[in-house]
This record gives sequence, C-alpha cells and structure tokens, in this order.
Amino acid sequence: MSVSIAVPGTASNARPDARPERSDASERRALGCAEYIAADGSLRIRAADVASYADPAPGGLYTHPVWLRTYGIRDLLVVEGLTSEPAVPRLVFARDGGGLVHQGRLFRLDAGLIAALGDRLLKRDGVHFVVFEDVDVPGPIASGFGRFVFHYQNNWRLPLREAAERMSKQLVTNTKRKARGLARENPGLSVRFEAAPSRAVLDTIAAFGRIRIEGQGRRYGIDDREVERLATVSAEIGHATIVRTDDAILAADLICIAGDQAHFLTHGYDPGYPKSSLGMISLINSIETCAARGVSDFNLMWGDLPYKQQLGAERVALRTIVIRRSPLTLLHPGHLAALSHFAWADLKRRLKPAVAALRGWKARIRPATG
Repeated sequence: MSVSIAVPGTASNARPDARPERSDASERRALGCAEYIAADGSLRIRAADVASYADPAPGGLYTHPVWLRTYGIRDLLVVEGLTSEPAVPRLVFARDGGGLVHQGRLFRLDAGLIAALGDRLLKRDGVHFVVFEDVDVPGPIASGFGRFVFHYQNNWRLPLREAAERMSKQLVTNTKRKARGLARENPGLSVRFEAAPSRAVLDTIAAFGRIRIEGQGRRYGIDDREVERLATVSAEIGHATIVRTDDAILAADLICIAGDQAHFLTHGYDPGYPKSSLGMISLINSIETCAARGVSDFNLMWGDLPYKQQLGAERVALRTIVIRRSPLTLLHPGHLAALSHFAWADLKRRLKPAVAALRGWKARIRPATG
C-alpha cells in the first residue's frame, strides 16, 4: 500500500516471526468437494481433544487452537484436506446439543461441499443435525427438505492487495491531515503497531467502547469476562495499533491474525478528541501494516457501517445452514434450540428496515404534534 498514516514517533515492534505466509487466498476461491472428499466418497476425519489440538496453518480465527481452547469448544471432529497445501485448511466441527457445529466462520464453502459433508456427517452415531454457521457460499443456496438457511449478518472483507485503490481518497487524505494536526498538538504522540497488546490496552479499548456505545443508548457487549478471553487470545495471535501520548492511550484497536487473514475485533478511542478521527487513524494504520506483512484479507467483520465501504471493503453475505437427519429431528431439543437462535437473528435483520422506517415516521410527525 502507498497510504501512510505515520506521524513523528511512529514505529513497529511486532514480532518478526508473526509474519503470515502469503498465498493466493486473496482471490477467495470456494473450497469444494475436490479438496476434501476422496474418489471413493470417503472423508479423512478424526476426533481431537481441544486441550492438545494443534494446527500449524489454521484457515481462520475461529478454528485457531487458542480460540477453540479459550472459548471452551470441546469434542472436536476434524475433516482433513486431501493435500497438505495451506490453501486447504482443516474443517473443524464441535459436538453441541446432539449436533455438529462447523467452527470455520467466514470460510468460503461451495454449496456442493456443504451438502456432501452434511450427508456424510449425519451418518455418524449421535449426530442429529449439522450447522454451518456464518459461511460465505457463492451463488444461491435455497432452503429445502431437511435444510434451513438463515442470513442475519455480513462480513466486510478488504482484499489488501487492492486496498490502496479501493480506499476513499478523500477519507485517507482527511485522516492523514488530522493525524498531522494531532501530532502538532501533542509532541509526544506515537502510533505503533504492536504484537500481543497488554491487558491494560484491552481494558482501555473496552472502557472507551463502553462510553461510546452506552452513550448511544445501546448495551455494550464486552464485559470483564470477555476482555479476559480476548486477552488470552491476543497473547498468542493479537496485534494492535496504539495511539499514545507520553502518559495516556488515546486510541487502540484489536486485530487477530490467523493464517493469512486479519480480523478486526474491536476498538476504542478517547471521546475527548471528537474531531481527530482517532479511530480511523488507528484502523488505517492497522490495515497498512497488515498489507505490508503479507496478509491477504482484512476482515472488518459484522456491522454494516458506512466507514467500511469508505475503506473499500466488500460486503460478503454470510449464511447459516442447518441440515437435519430426518423429520423426527425437528423435535430434537438441540435442533430446536439452534433453529430458534438463528431464526430469531434472521427475523431481527428482516425487521430492521421496518423499525427504521417507523422511527423516521415518528420523528417526522413529532414536530407537527408537539
């Protein structure tokens, strides 16, 4: 990338051994049957204990061993690729409530592979349903007999090889100008991309985030327990751009890098600098540094906020597919719990336009009736 948000004092002390291998995964080809299903129709599948599970080339954040251990994912079932190429990641499933839940959120999977895996996994003892949560499926995938399809959120993916061309030039220019102004007003300012950000940094991110979200009348979803979990994950695969003065953190974000994918998990910035674009300064610096380190994609994750499009990210509709063994599975408690969870999330997404229109209507009539 040619964009630079560097200000006086900027440096990087990230671990050199954390550099991921570059691959052709930025094109995001869909994984299909040819990668996992042998000529005789069999799978290379094995059970694994999460306490000892290791993966030298995880395909994403949610299949990384540290994430699985930290979030209490147990009873793993691992589908191996037919080759050892890093571009063919392991598919990790976890037993839950009588079903198997695919842990590879954001994976791009061909619809044919999903159907074939479901067919084979449902033949295993004790498996009544299979869930593929938040996967990117190219082309249409329709609900049908024995299969439910839900859509309740999107990933915003920025291919880093194209980032400089995709970003809004006005956004970058304005952010660089504000970074220079901030540096002039704060001579001790530094902007650093650091590996394994400390618990104090994560606590600061959460404190700033809570002020911003709760100030909008919404509930902030990161409590102390979640900060503790993020700190555990961050110690192994976490990175952050941290904007500091001599004695305070002004802004920071949390980026986890797994394989050749970066995942933007959360950020926070000091509300005392409302016009300085602190959040954008740190985020663009993280994007720039990840690109320089050979990361293929920067995943801005869920939440359809305008800044993601300004940064040049593309919206990727995520699907959750629930496949059942038989009609009797409709009465299985675990299957019912999964359906109700995903169906409610899907319904809320569908209702959002109507709710927004109703709020707009109320705002328009209030002056006339006040």
